[in-house]
Formats: sequence, C-alpha cells, structure tokens
Amino acid sequence: MNQYTSPSSAAQPASENAGRRLDFSTILALLWHRRWWLIASTLLLTVIGVYIVGSQQRIYLADSLIQIEDKGASASLLGPLAGQAVGKDEGSTSDELEILASRLVLGQAVARERLNIVVTPMRYPLIGNWLSNRNLRLPDSLGGNDYAWGDDSLTVTTLDLSGQWQRQALTLEVVDAEHYRLNDAEGTLLVRGTVGENALAEGIKVFVQRLSAKPGARFTLTSIPDLSAINAIKSRFTALRNGTDTGVVTLSLSGSDQSAIVSTLDAITDVFLQQNIERESAEADSQLNFLGDQIPTLRGQLDEAESALNDYRRRRDSVDLTAESQQVMENLVGLDNQLTEIKLRLAELSRAYTPQHPAYRALVARRDSLNGEKARVQKQAEQLPAAQREALNLNRNVTVSQEIYVALLNKREEVRLKKAGTVGNVRILDSAVLQPGLISPKTSLMMMVFSMAGLMLGVLVVLLRYSMRKGIDSAEQIEALDLPVYATIPLSPLQPGMMRRVRLKGEKGGREIYQGILATSQPSDISIEALRSLRTSLHFALLDNQRKSVMFTGPSPGIGKSFVSLNLAAVSAEAGQRVLLIDADMRRGHLHHAFQRTSEEGGLSDVLSGARAFEDVLYHSRIDNLDFLGRGVAPPNPSELLMQPNFVQLLDLLGERYDLIIIDTPPVLAVTEALIIGRHVGASLMVARFGMNQVRELEHARKKLENNGIHVKGAILNAIEQGVGDKNSYGYYNYSYA
Repeated sequence: MNQYTSPSSAAQPASENAGRRLDFSTILALLWHRRWWLIASTLLLTVIGVYIVGSQQRIYLADSLIQIEDKGASASLLGPLAGQAVGKDEGSTSDELEILASRLVLGQAVARERLNIVVTPMRYPLIGNWLSNRNLRLPDSLGGNDYAWGDDSLTVTTLDLSGQWQRQALTLEVVDAEHYRLNDAEGTLLVRGTVGENALAEGIKVFVQRLSAKPGARFTLTSIPDLSAINAIKSRFTALRNGTDTGVVTLSLSGSDQSAIVSTLDAITDVFLQQNIERESAEADSQLNFLGDQIPTLRGQLDEAESALNDYRRRRDSVDLTAESQQVMENLVGLDNQLTEIKLRLAELSRAYTPQHPAYRALVARRDSLNGEKARVQKQAEQLPAAQREALNLNRNVTVSQEIYVALLNKREEVRLKKAGTVGNVRILDSAVLQPGLISPKTSLMMMVFSMAGLMLGVLVVLLRYSMRKGIDSAEQIEALDLPVYATIPLSPLQPGMMRRVRLKGEKGGREIYQGILATSQPSDISIEALRSLRTSLHFALLDNQRKSVMFTGPSPGIGKSFVSLNLAAVSAEAGQRVLLIDADMRRGHLHHAFQRTSEEGGLSDVLSGARAFEDVLYHSRIDNLDFLGRGVAPPNPSELLMQPNFVQLLDLLGERYDLIIIDTPPVLAVTEALIIGRHVGASLMVARFGMNQVRELEHARKKLENNGIHVKGAILNAIEQGVGDKNSYGYYNYSYA
C-alpha cells in the first residue's frame, strides 16, 4: 500500500478558513437538492414519535364540582355588628381550599382507597406498552403469555408486609382465573393464593379482590409509605375556584386508571365534606363553651346595675330623665353595646388569630373609633345637672347589661340549634365523573413536534454538512490557480443505478464497479452533454499536437476519473473518431466491468510484461470506432512495467492507428504511475470532484506533476451538485491506494 498524507492547513492564514456565506437562494437550492435527506429525517423522527407517544402511559381526567359558602355574620357572636366591624370573610374559601389539599383530607382518602398499594403490570420489553395501549398482545409463541397486557387487571385491597419484606417488591403470577402465585424478586415462591381469600405467609398478608388476566401474566406489588402516596395524589390533584367572586370550586384528579381516579376523587370530596361538618360542630361547641362562661358574668353585672338603680330611686323617691338626658343615654347605651360585643369578639378571635390578623385589627380599629365617639357623648353628659347625670348612668348600666344579656341568651339558643342540624358550609354539586378523551399524551401535538424536529434535524444536518465541507464547489476556485477548467460535469442522477458494489477477496472494504456505459444507455443525460463539450475542447487542444493521447488523473481516488474517461471515449467514438481507451490503473482498475470483461482476459500489464501480444488482448467494443485495452492481471510492479521502453513504443504504435487515445490513470498523490505516463502523452488533465477535493490538494497534485516535467493542460470539475456552490476552505487530507 502506498500512502500520502498532507500537512494540516492550521498554519494557513485565517482568511483561507473563512466560513461559508449562505444566502437564502443557496439555502433553498441546498435543501431542495438534499430533499430526500429531509424526507428521510422527518420520517425517521415521525416513526420514533409514533413509538414514543404510543408507548407513553395514557392519562385521563376526572372532575367534580363543590360549593364553599362564606360564613355569614350569623356564625359570629357579633350578630349584625359583625358586618360593620369586620365585613364579609373573603378568605374563608381560600382557607377551605388549603384544607382540601392538606394531608388531613388526602391522607384519609389514601387510606380509604388503599392507594399505598401500587400494582404495576409487567410489560413485554420495548413494545409492551405500545401494544398494551392498543389492547393488543403478542402470541404465546413469542413469549406473550409471560407478561400483562392492556386488558389485564388486578385489584389488591390488602398488602401488609413486615420484617424482611418491608419496602420489598413482590411479583404476583397468575395461575388461572382464581389462583395466583406470589414470588420474591428472585422468583422464589412465597405463597399460593386464591382470589377473595387472604394469602398468608411469614411477614406477608395479601388479599386479592379481583383478578382478570391470562395464566402467566405477572404484576409487581409494592407497598409505599402513606406520605409518598399522599404526595403522589397531591401532584395530580387540583382545586380551582371558578371566578374570584364565587365559592364554586372545580376539583380534578388525573391518572392512568380510569375507575381509580373517579373513586379517589369521590373519596376526597366525601372526606372533605365530613371534616367540614365536624369542624362546624366543633366550632359550635367552642361558642357554647364561651357563652357558658360569659352569661353568668353578665347576669351578675345586670343584677348589680338593677340593684343600684333601685337604691337610687328609693333615695330620690323618683327621678325622671329629661328628653336631652334620654337622648344622651340612648347614645351611650348603643355605644356601650357595640363596645361590649367587640370585646367579646376580640376574646373569641384571640383563640384562633394573632393580634396582627386583619380581622382582629379591624375590630381594634372599630373599638378605637367607638371609644372616641363615646368620649364625645360623655362630654355632653357632663353638662347635665348632677341628679340627671347620676340617673342617666344608672339607667344606662341597666339597659346595656340587659340588652347584652338577652342577646347572649338568644345566641346560645341559636348555636344549640345550629349544632343540632350541622350541615357545614360545603355542598357537593357534581359527583366525580370521567372526562372523555386523554389529557396526555397529546398525540397530535407531539406528532407534529416530532415531525418538525425531524425536519429541523434534517435541515441542520444539511446546513452543517455544507458549512463544514471544504471541497471545491466552483470553477473559479480552480481557475484562481491559473489552471484552465475544460469542463464542469453535473452529477448524474442515473449513474448510481449503473454501479454495483462488490467486495473482492483480500479487500477490507468494497468497491463500486461499472455495469454499463452511461453515454450509450442514457445519451441525453446532463453529464453526457457536458462530456460532449469536453470532447470539442480536447479536439482543439490536441489539434497541433503530434501525440493524440490524453491522460486523466486526479489527486485522490473516488473522484470520477474512470467515469470521465469511459464516457468521453464513448461520445468521441460516436463522433466518428477512432478511439482507444486504456485502463492504466493496473492496481485497482475496473473499467473492464463496463465491457463485461474480466482482468484475466489480459490487458496492459500482460502486454508490457510480454505475456500476451497486443492484438490478443485488444477488445473491439460494441460501440463503433471504440477499442478497449484493460488493465490485465494485476502485477506486483506496475511502475516498473511503465518505465520499460516497450510502453513508449506501444504508445507510438497506437498513435498511428487511433485518432484519440484516452488513458485512465491512478491518483497522482497516492502512487507514481501518472508521473510516468504523463511524460509520453499529448495532454494531461486533472479531475477534481465537487465538494470532495480541496484547492490545496489540487495545487499539490499539479506541482507534483510539474516537478516531474509534466504540464497540466487543465482541469475538469466533476459531479457538480446543481445550485449548491460557494467558496470553501481546506484542512486535513489522507489517501491510501492499493
């Protein structure tokens, strides 16, 4: 193997490595040219999306509707004064919502529904979830009987694990419709059980209420802590108030088990309703206790006020209040009543709130306002005569104490009646119901996302590949080297169909060989039209040259030298010229496949070595005026054969018989054959492949030829991708040829 490695271009000026510029028209042309890449990436991501979306767990939603009534003033000791002192209790609904999502409520729902028992069906690897979501199953012959599928179900109401089995996952294997086996993680049998009966083992108690699965199906049973179950419910539970001025609340719970989320949501609402009633009853008990403490005290105050008033009347015989005194007394009585009730309300609030609570502070502000008003009225009372003042104070004390005492008695009876008929301030308007359709996954949206991701991935790959490409993509880059471009040959869309990939003995990788000649099977192909233009250019280039031979070489393999040589020979022969095509690549040449021949039939190597005569190995093709000399049997020393005098003699002889001799040679940067052949031909042309060969290597190949006395007549830019061209940079390149 001969190998050539170029140094890196890292030392080149930064301007040579400038990035490519992409305008809109170039991008469109590039994407259109690579449209099959875009289609392939879109389809690939779409298929992946179908699998991922189809394998995801189906999530459903159940919802219910409740009403939380704000506690009115009747629930307070202040009666009508409550609205004046505090206003409506706007925070009651928010408080209830917090209680609704608390561990107090959710914990009881978890216990009622036994949500700390997790039953997980064991699915077939990779495709189990996808098939189960569609209620499909694999046949038993493919192992489908060892797994649970979409229509299989299991209900476990008791899973008590203790000792070594705590927090351990157990496997339930179905034996038949009524029996099952319980195994540990290693598959060891722990206990056999029957549906509807307790299955007992050391540290294990299991009760299976319902079993619907084929024999062999397996489920994993896990007992999780109550807190974990509560947190799992809380993450899937929402309570949203329907508007800011309403107490109507929508409760929703999501999950994969349709019947379970409905029953769990009903349990949550039932628990919340029951605890609300219990809290209302407890609040009534608290108020009764408070009233029971206050009523005797107020009764004593009333008795003292009445006794003092009676004593005054006996001493003064009888004192009537004037109209002015009567008005002042009524004002003071009203103010005293309100202050006394506020005092009681503050005592009540201090049990539940701090002095910084808005309700508490509102009452304090109201009390301060009333105290100011009372001070003003008292100043009016001080201007009355002494007898009138004393009578006014005594009458006021009796009236205030009597009104408050009677109000508290009435309140006690009201609270007793409320306790007897406690219903709470929560109503269930709509029971839990399962909403139609899925909430997750959102199939249409996700498929759109995957398809768009596939398209964007394809676009990104195309643009990155283009921006990172360092090969020649315009004839101007070659002409900048003072190397004329004889032809630019478009990439043929039909040529790949005429190639076949084979792997010869001893080769690590395969190679593509010709199965025909494009110029004869598809004469109107765009690349063949370009070769006809090259034929005309070569005719004038060789017009004054005694040697009518042309050598095609290039810097690297796989750039289309053989394609150009073969089809140029065909179009030249069709024009009436006597053409000889020589495959001088005695190492890896494969032009003989295009003529349905083998290398063992002889060729150039056999003639140069003297093993065969020229006429014996010359092949007259089916194309008029076109002869072919294959490579022959691969020799161990092709360079030495070409350096013998008989090679020059052969070319001179052939020059007399043919109008044009086309010689296909190996890459000049890999092996030396082109350096030998180029000295004895009329013209040497360099082939560069669009997007593959770099300017630097093309220049290096030309210098190598010129250093050996070979003038490069020009270049051919092959396999141009239409509409995709720009400036480029270059980097590392390495070739091996054997």
